[in-house]
Amino acid sequence: MGIFDLFGKDPKTKNDRVARTEFDERINLDSDNKTAPVAVFSPTAYTDVEIIIDAIKAGKNAVVHLTELKTETAIRVLDMLSGAIYALGGGVYEMGKNIFMFSPAGVEVNV
Repeated sequence: MGIFDLFGKDPKTKNDRVARTEFDERINLDSDNKTAPVAVFSPTAYTDVEIIIDAIKAGKNAVVHLTELKTETAIRVLDMLSGAIYALGGGVYEMGKNIFMFSPAGVEVNV
Protein backbone atom coordinates (compact mmCIF):
# COMPACT_ATOMS: atom_id res chain seq x y z
CA MET A 1 0.00 0.00 0.00
CA GLY A 2 1.42 3.34 -1.03
CA ILE A 3 0.84 6.80 0.32
CA PHE A 4 -1.63 7.58 -2.45
CA ASP A 5 -3.85 4.71 -1.37
CA LEU A 6 -4.64 6.71 1.78
CA PHE A 7 -6.08 9.79 0.07
CA GLY A 8 -9.48 9.83 -1.54
CA LYS A 9 -9.59 6.20 -2.61
CA ASP A 10 -12.49 3.89 -1.98
CA PRO A 11 -10.95 0.65 -0.69
CA LYS A 12 -13.61 -1.39 -2.50
CA THR A 13 -12.76 -0.04 -5.95
CA LYS A 14 -9.71 -0.86 -7.99
CA ASN A 15 -7.35 2.04 -8.28
CA ASP A 16 -5.48 2.93 -11.46
CA ARG A 17 -3.17 -0.10 -11.41
CA VAL A 18 -3.24 -0.37 -15.21
CA ALA A 19 -1.72 3.08 -15.66
CA ARG A 20 0.80 2.45 -12.87
CA THR A 21 1.82 -0.88 -14.40
CA GLU A 22 2.42 0.81 -17.73
CA PHE A 23 4.55 3.46 -16.00
CA ASP A 24 6.51 0.73 -14.17
CA GLU A 25 7.22 -1.01 -17.46
CA ARG A 26 8.35 2.22 -19.14
CA ILE A 27 10.92 3.01 -16.49
CA ASN A 28 11.92 -0.61 -15.79
CA LEU A 29 12.56 0.06 -12.10
CA ASP A 30 14.34 -2.78 -10.34
CA SER A 31 15.16 -1.67 -6.82
CA ASP A 32 17.50 -4.65 -6.29
CA ASN A 33 19.61 -3.66 -9.30
CA LYS A 34 22.26 -1.17 -8.13
CA THR A 35 24.08 -1.15 -11.50
CA ALA A 36 22.04 1.76 -12.86
CA PRO A 37 22.77 4.72 -10.55
CA VAL A 38 20.52 7.12 -12.52
CA ALA A 39 16.87 6.60 -13.37
CA VAL A 40 15.13 8.93 -15.81
CA PHE A 41 11.42 9.66 -15.39
CA SER A 42 8.78 11.47 -17.43
CA PRO A 43 5.72 11.25 -15.20
CA THR A 44 2.32 11.61 -16.81
CA ALA A 45 0.27 11.83 -13.59
CA TYR A 46 0.70 12.84 -9.97
CA THR A 47 0.48 9.22 -8.85
CA ASP A 48 3.75 8.45 -10.68
CA VAL A 49 5.66 10.35 -7.98
CA GLU A 50 5.52 7.31 -5.68
CA ILE A 51 7.65 5.29 -8.11
CA ILE A 52 10.19 8.12 -8.35
CA ILE A 53 10.49 8.27 -4.56
CA ASP A 54 10.98 4.49 -4.48
CA ALA A 55 13.90 4.87 -6.89
CA ILE A 56 15.50 7.56 -4.70
CA LYS A 57 15.02 5.39 -1.61
CA ALA A 58 16.76 2.58 -3.51
CA GLY A 59 19.84 4.83 -3.81
CA LYS A 60 19.42 6.00 -7.39
CA ASN A 61 19.65 9.52 -8.73
CA ALA A 62 16.34 10.45 -10.33
CA VAL A 63 16.22 12.77 -13.32
CA VAL A 64 12.64 13.98 -13.67
CA HIS A 65 11.26 15.61 -16.81
CA LEU A 66 8.08 17.50 -15.92
CA THR A 67 7.33 18.54 -19.49
CA GLU A 68 4.39 16.15 -20.01
CA LEU A 69 2.46 17.48 -17.01
CA LYS A 70 0.10 20.41 -16.66
CA THR A 71 1.64 23.28 -14.70
CA GLU A 72 -0.49 22.66 -11.61
CA THR A 73 0.36 18.95 -11.58
CA ALA A 74 4.05 19.63 -12.20
CA ILE A 75 4.12 21.95 -9.18
CA ARG A 76 2.48 19.29 -7.00
CA VAL A 77 4.96 16.64 -8.19
CA LEU A 78 7.90 18.95 -7.56
CA ASP A 79 6.57 19.81 -4.09
CA MET A 80 6.10 16.15 -3.17
CA LEU A 81 9.54 15.15 -4.46
CA SER A 82 11.17 18.11 -2.70
CA GLY A 83 9.57 17.09 0.58
CA ALA A 84 10.63 13.47 0.12
CA ILE A 85 14.21 14.38 -0.75
CA TYR A 86 14.40 16.68 2.27
CA ALA A 87 13.14 13.88 4.54
CA LEU A 88 15.67 11.47 3.02
CA GLY A 89 18.52 13.96 3.46
CA GLY A 90 19.27 14.25 -0.25
CA GLY A 91 19.48 17.13 -2.68
CA VAL A 92 17.66 18.59 -5.64
CA TYR A 93 19.28 20.23 -8.66
CA GLU A 94 17.68 22.08 -11.55
CA MET A 95 19.22 20.81 -14.77
CA GLY A 96 17.12 22.81 -17.19
CA LYS A 97 13.63 24.13 -17.71
CA ASN A 98 11.28 21.61 -16.07
CA ILE A 99 14.10 19.06 -15.63
CA PHE A 100 15.29 18.27 -12.12
CA MET A 101 17.66 15.77 -10.58
CA PHE A 102 17.00 14.37 -7.13
CA SER A 103 19.90 12.64 -5.43
CA PRO A 104 19.71 10.48 -2.30
CA ALA A 105 21.71 11.09 0.86
CA GLY A 106 25.42 10.37 0.48
CA VAL A 107 25.52 11.17 -3.23
CA GLU A 108 27.42 14.31 -4.12
CA VAL A 109 26.63 16.07 -7.39
CA ASN A 110 29.00 18.66 -8.84
CA VAL A 111 27.11 21.28 -10.82
